[in-house]
Amino acid sequence: MKGSSKVLIITVNFRQDQCTLRLLKSATKLNRFASCDLLIVNNNAEVNSVSNIRRASAEFGNVELLEAPQNGGYFGAANWALRHYLERLGAPDWVVVCNNDIVFDDPHFLLRLLVKDPGRLGMIAPSIVSGLTGYDENPSIRHRPSRFRMWRYRVWLSNYYMMWFKQWLSPSVRKIRHALKKWTGSADCGTAETIYAPSGSFLIFSRKFFEAGGFIDDGSFLYAEEFRVAEMCRHLGLPVIHDPELRVWHEGSQSTGRMLSRTVYLHQKQGFAYALARYQGAYPELGTTASRVQMDVTDLGSESHPLPAAGDRV
Repeated sequence: MKGSSKVLIITVNFRQDQCTLRLLKSATKLNRFASCDLLIVNNNAEVNSVSNIRRASAEFGNVELLEAPQNGGYFGAANWALRHYLERLGAPDWVVVCNNDIVFDDPHFLLRLLVKDPGRLGMIAPSIVSGLTGYDENPSIRHRPSRFRMWRYRVWLSNYYMMWFKQWLSPSVRKIRHALKKWTGSADCGTAETIYAPSGSFLIFSRKFFEAGGFIDDGSFLYAEEFRVAEMCRHLGLPVIHDPELRVWHEGSQSTGRMLSRTVYLHQKQGFAYALARYQGAYPELGTTASRVQMDVTDLGSESHPLPAAGDRV
């Protein structure tokens, strides 16, 4: 990597080398791939396990495999990689943070992204076609959750077996919901719209997001990324746009598994609790406090390590 590119793609690998290789293969087939940089962060301490990824990435000058010093989770690895990139290179127009079980099935994805204005939008939520349902995962949350909806989230997360059942049932519920929308004629029209929260599996941050003071909040290990970026954009007055013109394929649940383990459940609880505590000042109706969830977090305005503005160095 010799200089700043228009688009930086960051993905995180954790014991799913074949998924990462599929993502890499699909990315290298994109039109204008030479105009982007791709960082693969290995979150697995077993360095030898990624020998195939290392060989494949070595074939491209704009692809780099980074060994994380520790497993910092999804946003932790992404934030570390972004800072590593900015220490050496200028800030790109677009920063993509995505799961490694994503496939670029539209060869014109980069062409479509590069015509967007990175100085106007906060974030873009592309169409993420789920391998489980065949439908778009976005909008993750169309409108800002009501007090009742937030209470529902807490109820689901209060018990492991309830969340296990919810996760098992969710794909079927999504299919039924989309079928009902088609039957009633209320299906999405496929045009761009402003939404509250994008799916965390594929996030597109604009240059303006960072210039306005946005950053990748890695305060929790996994989950609730949607709430964090949504509330940050809301705080900064930046729109989150669901743009179906941009499309990727998402296999889903490759790193954490399809069925809910107790470890993943605890990460879900901790991620949601962190989001509630962290952003309660901007969202008082979330109805909790930092002391109640026993986390040492501050409000949005006192972030001590914001990401540098575009063009700045760390």
